[in-house]
Amino acid sequence: MKWEVFSNYIGDKKFYHVGRRLRENEPLHSGNVEYAGELTDDKDAAEALAKELNEKEE
Repeated sequence: MKWEVFSNYIGDKKFYHVGRRLRENEPLHSGNVEYAGELTDDKDAAEALAKELNEKEE
């Protein structure tokens, strides 16, 4: 599965986390996602990490 950027609001602030679905045939929920890196408010950093992880797996 491909790494992607997920977003979520905590209070009034938007945060980003890099993750990928573990099982394609199941709904997207926290128990079906593998996360990498740290929760961040920097969308560009999260996108860069997702890109790096996907390139490593090609």
